[in-house]
Amino acid sequence: MVHCAVVVALVLVGSVLSVPIGNRIVGGQLADDTQMPYQIALFYNGRFRCGGSIIGVRHVLTAAHCLQDGDTVLDPALFDVHVGSADLNAGGQRYQVRGVYPHEKYGNFQNDIGLLEMKKPFHFDKYVQPIELIDEELPIGTEVVISGYGREGMNMPASTVLLYTTMFVVESELCTELGDGLVCIYKEGNFGACNGDSGGPAVHEGKLVGVANFVVDTCGGSHPDGYAKVSFYRDWIHQHIN
Repeated sequence: MVHCAVVVALVLVGSVLSVPIGNRIVGGQLADDTQMPYQIALFYNGRFRCGGSIIGVRHVLTAAHCLQDGDTVLDPALFDVHVGSADLNAGGQRYQVRGVYPHEKYGNFQNDIGLLEMKKPFHFDKYVQPIELIDEELPIGTEVVISGYGREGMNMPASTVLLYTTMFVVESELCTELGDGLVCIYKEGNFGACNGDSGGPAVHEGKLVGVANFVVDTCGGSHPDGYAKVSFYRDWIHQHIN
């Protein structure tokens, strides 16, 4: 689910190949329209690009690499956001984007988090709802739910329907090396994020825990997936929203 179908750069971190997430959940189940009302699909110039989470009446949290092409911040006028339906081809609404705000220190798989500001406020109902930000770190072994429209495998197309699966917070040398702003999650048996899932949520008990950043080697492989740790970035998020 998490490769960065958008950002196709392959970056060597230590001795493992890390790939920014971009497109579908591996080993996922179909979500219904009200199951994850915070989930969005981000489009750029008419093409699906990433996932994200509604965190306020005008704001979406996503990955910084979803908002940039290399070091260049992309034109907000070319972005729009799909909400309100788990099926990209049926129902839902589109919202235009006023501004995009990748983290100022994003780079080398660090600080891969960013905000979208909508031109108009979201209309909240049972299909469209914000999600609360978690304010604490989760212990190793905690179950989280990830979701997205990304690929179900490296050589498969992106999904047009929202998929989800459960994963677990794990200890990871890679996450430790990259700093305190990452949480790594994993589940044996070919589960995880893939290309197109970038920017999408990891959730625990109704609170947003992580933002999909990268996978290592392959989707649903033997390495944990890397997510930006929401509790670490809470102050940055609130500063930019307020």
